[in-house]
Amino acid sequence: MSVAAVLVGVFLIGAGGAAYLGRWRRWAFARPVFSYAIGFGVLYAGIAMVIFGILTMFGDAVPLAVQRGAAAIVLALIAVMLVSLFWFPPFLTPRWFRTERAAQRGARGKAAS
Repeated sequence: MSVAAVLVGVFLIGAGGAAYLGRWRRWAFARPVFSYAIGFGVLYAGIAMVIFGILTMFGDAVPLAVQRGAAAIVLALIAVMLVSLFWFPPFLTPRWFRTERAAQRGARGKAAS
C-alpha cells in the first residue's frame, strides 16, 4: 500500500508541478471553475502522499521525532489541499495564473460596461 501511495503521490506532484509551471492550464479557466484543487491542490496532496508512503515503508526505523515532524508536515499539506477546494491564497498561485485571472476580470468588467 505504501508503494502505491508513493507512486500516486509522484503522479500528483507531476500534475501539480505542471499546473504551477503553466504547462497544464486547461483546468484553470474552464467554466464553471470548481476549485483550485484541480490544479494547485494536487501538488500538496502529492507531496503529502509521498511523505506518508515513505514513513509507512520505513516504519519503526525512523526516529519518533522525525515521524512526528513529518506527520505535522503531512497534516499541514493536507490542510492546504482542503482549503484549496474553496479558496487559495494569492501568494501561493503562480504569476501566470494571477496575470490571466486579472486579464479575465478586466475583460468581464469591460463587457459589463
